[in-house]
Amino acid sequence: MRISLRSKLALLSLLLLLFPLLGMRLNSTLKRSLMISQKDTLNFTAQAVAAALTNRSDLFDREQFRSLNQSRDLYLFQLSNTIRLDGNLDDWQPELEQAKIFGQEHLLSPQEGYLPQTLSFRHLTGKQDKYLYAFFDVQDDQVIYRSRNSLRLDRSDHLQLVIEDEQGQRRYLISPYEPGWISPFLMPSNPIKFPVSEPRIQGVWKQKIGGYMLELRIPLDLLGSKLAFIVADVDDEQERSVRTMIGTANISANQEPGWLLGTSKPIEDILRSLDRPYARIRVVDQNQRVRAQVGSLRNPENLSEEADQFTEIMRQAGELLRPLYRFFTIAPDVKIQEQASQPTELDMQGIREGLEGRHTLTKYLMEDGQTEVMAAIAPLHENGKVIAAVVVEQTTNSILALGNQMIEETITLSVLAFLFGGGVFFFFAYRLSGRIRKLRDQAATAITSDGHLRSNRPARRSHDEIGDLGRTLDSMLEQLQQQIEHREKMADNLEHEMRTPLAGVAASLKNLKQEQLRQQENPPKQIMEYIRWAERDVQRLEGLLTSIREAASLKNALVLDSKEQFDLGRAVSMWLEHGWQLAFSEVKFLYQQPEQEATVEGDPVRLHQALDKLVENAVSFHQPETPIELLLEEQGEFIVMQVVNQGPTIDPAVQQQIFNSMTTNRPVKDDRPHMGLGLYIVRTILEHHGGKASVRNLDDGRSGVVFAISLPKAKPQP
Repeated sequence: MRISLRSKLALLSLLLLLFPLLGMRLNSTLKRSLMISQKDTLNFTAQAVAAALTNRSDLFDREQFRSLNQSRDLYLFQLSNTIRLDGNLDDWQPELEQAKIFGQEHLLSPQEGYLPQTLSFRHLTGKQDKYLYAFFDVQDDQVIYRSRNSLRLDRSDHLQLVIEDEQGQRRYLISPYEPGWISPFLMPSNPIKFPVSEPRIQGVWKQKIGGYMLELRIPLDLLGSKLAFIVADVDDEQERSVRTMIGTANISANQEPGWLLGTSKPIEDILRSLDRPYARIRVVDQNQRVRAQVGSLRNPENLSEEADQFTEIMRQAGELLRPLYRFFTIAPDVKIQEQASQPTELDMQGIREGLEGRHTLTKYLMEDGQTEVMAAIAPLHENGKVIAAVVVEQTTNSILALGNQMIEETITLSVLAFLFGGGVFFFFAYRLSGRIRKLRDQAATAITSDGHLRSNRPARRSHDEIGDLGRTLDSMLEQLQQQIEHREKMADNLEHEMRTPLAGVAASLKNLKQEQLRQQENPPKQIMEYIRWAERDVQRLEGLLTSIREAASLKNALVLDSKEQFDLGRAVSMWLEHGWQLAFSEVKFLYQQPEQEATVEGDPVRLHQALDKLVENAVSFHQPETPIELLLEEQGEFIVMQVVNQGPTIDPAVQQQIFNSMTTNRPVKDDRPHMGLGLYIVRTILEHHGGKASVRNLDDGRSGVVFAISLPKAKPQP
C-alpha cells in the first residue's frame, strides 16, 4: 500500500495526542494527592473541634447532652414558614418531612389486637418567634367528642400536655365539644378542684376522614426543659372509657417527660470561631440528632480575577470546546441545597462508630446523587464518656473543579498544539511533497517524445537534500544530453568518414575485376565469386550510408519541401500497384480504396517515403502466407492509415521507444541494411506534417502488429 509523505507526517502528528494522555495521568495523580490532603485536613479539623469542646461540662449539662432517650425526647425544629392554625399542613414544609410516626411501640400500656387505624399519629414540634408549634395528624377510626352535659374532660378523645420545669410538672388536657378553636385546661394536682382554662395556649381541632388534625401554639415562656404529649382514644360513646393511649413519653409508668431539645446556640458560637471555609461542622448527640451546625458546603461563586491575554485566549477557546469537555469531565453541582441548623437525625455511615469512640472517615452522595461529600467524624468525650460526635464535612467539588480545570486546560492546550503542530506538519509535508512532485514532473517532462532533452530547466537555488537531488538529476540529464548529441552527430560523422574509403574499396574491386578479365579470358570462378560478394557488400554499405545521410539531413530537407493537397486513398492505391506489389511480388496485399476522398495536405514524396518504411517493416516481420492489410479511414478530423501484418508482437515496454533514432526490434538479420532509422524517419515526416505515428499489437485474437499514421484532413481551399 502506497502512503504519501503528507499522510506519513499527518500520522506522525498524532504523537501530539500523547500530551492530553500525559495531562490526564498528571490530573489523576494530583487528584489523588488532593483527596489524601483533604482527608488529612478534615480529620485534623474534626479532632481540633472535639478538643475545643472538651471539658465543658456546664455547657453540655445546660444544653441537655446527657441522659438522652430517643424514645421520649422531643426535638424542636426551627420552622421555615409562618404557621397558620387552620388544620392544614402545607405551611409546615419543608420540616414536615422530619415528622415522626407514633404507633404500637409508643403505647402507654400493652393492648391486644391493636390496629394502626384504631389510634396512631404523626407529630412534629417546632418553634417560630416566641411560640412553640406542634401538630398531630391522628388516625382514629371513631372520633368521640366531649359531652356537653359532662364535667369530665377525660371521657372523650383528648390530648394531654405534660410540661416539667424547675417547679415540677403541669398537666394540660384538650377535650373539645366539637371541631374548631380549642384551649386546654390546666388539671389541678388536687382532684377536688376544678380545671382552669389556659387561654395562652391555643389551637385548632379539624376532623377529617379516618381521624382528626390538631395544631397547637404554646408560648415558649410557659415551657420548661421537658415536654410530653399523650393522645387518648375513646371508642364507645356510651361507656366513654379510654381504650388506647399513645404518648411521646410513658408518664403513666412513672417516667419523666422527654427533654425538649433543639440546636445549641452557645455551641454554634464556639464552632463559628473554628469555622473552616467551604466546610460544614456539625455536633451530633447520642440520639444521632444534629444539635449544632455552622458553615456551608457551597463553594464560592463569582470569584473573578483579572485575566491576562493568554488566559482570555484560553477562555475563548474553552467556550468553543465546551461540548468536548463533557466527555472527559464531571460537572460539579454548584446548586447545593443547604439546610438551616436543625435537630435533624443524621444517619450516615460512621456516625455510630464515632458515638462509640472511634475516629472515622466516610463519603456519601447528597440527595441529587451527584455531589460527593467527604466527612470526618471524631468522638467528643466528657469525663471519659462519649456524649456526642463532631462531624466535619466538605464536598469534593473543589477538587473536582480543579481536576476539571486541569483537564479542560490540557484539552485546550492539546487541541491548540495539535492544530498548530498539525498545521505546521501539514504545511511542511505539503511543501516537501510539492517540491518532490515538482521535481518528479520536471524529470518526467525533461525528455521529449522524440528522445531529445528540454533545455529550459530551472536553476536549483535550495541547499537542502531535495536541492542536491535536483542538481544531481540536472547533472545526469546534461550528461544524457551530451550522449544524445554525440549519438546524433555520430551518424553524420560516420557517413562522412566512411564514404571516402568505401569509394576507394569500390574502385579497387572494379580495377581488380577488369584486371582479371584482361589477363585471363576465363578467370577462375571462385575469384570472380569473391569479387561479386565484395561488390554486393560495398553496395549494402553504400545503401546504409545513404540511409544515415537521409536521417541526419531529413529535418533540414523537410523545411524546404513544398506541400499540396491530394487524395491519400488514391495515392496509396497507385503506390501499391506500381511500387510495393512489384517490389514484394511474393507478398499478398489487401487494400480497399475508400469511396470518399481522403484529402490531406503535405508532400506526396515524403509521405510515400514514410509509407515505404512501414510497408517494408511489415513485409520484414510478416508471417509467410499471410497478407499485409492496408486500412484507410477517417477518424474525426484525421485521416488514419493502418498497416497490419501478422507475425511476432512488440513488447509494450518497447513500443514507446521504437520510433526513436537507432532503435530496432529486429530479432534476425536479413540481406537489407538496418540501423533502426526507418521508423525514426516515419515519425519525423509525420510530425512535420502535423500528424503522429503509433504502434500496437493486434487484439482480435491474431498475433501481429498494427502501425498507424494519422494526418489532419486538409482544409477546403477557397
